[in-house]
Amino acid sequence: MTTIAYRRGILAADSLACTETQKSLCQKLYRRIVTIGGVSQEAIIATAGESSSGLRFLDWYCGERETTPEIFVTGGAEFNVLVLTRDGLFEYDAWCRGEKIIDDVYAIGSGAACAMGAMRAGASAKRAVQIACGIDPYSGPPVLSMYLRPSRPKPANKPVKPKADRDDSDDRRKDVGDVRDKH
Repeated sequence: MTTIAYRRGILAADSLACTETQKSLCQKLYRRIVTIGGVSQEAIIATAGESSSGLRFLDWYCGERETTPEIFVTGGAEFNVLVLTRDGLFEYDAWCRGEKIIDDVYAIGSGAACAMGAMRAGASAKRAVQIACGIDPYSGPPVLSMYLRPSRPKPANKPVKPKADRDDSDDRRKDVGDVRDKH
């Protein structure tokens, strides 16, 4: 399967894909611009499990998202996806309903227990996946990571005094005029 870990705005994932007959490297982390609530924003999407279903989810999530694709529900799709946006971390499955994760650290996939233990012991998300790769036979290097900067609260609007109420006794424009006169 895979190991995907989250900690402090960072999603990290291994790169190993396994089938019944072979192992190969694949991409599991994607950075996309998506529209959420009518607002475009950046998202990092990490797929675990059946890769074709995960990629179909990626197409769905980055598109219109009006209805859950029937193939997920009736086709027995087996995947989990973590989506990191400015609104937080969400986990999705075949039902395409995001559950907000409020924990500081989180992991999914076959190496999730290893990664969670490593992060609880202080490891970063990337280091936790590296540790899981040494234990879980379905996770393997290279480990890649992506960071999403948390949203900054908008600064409060400070009241500005109307021009008539300003104190002009310390008018710095006079100093500028003095400098110009000397040249």
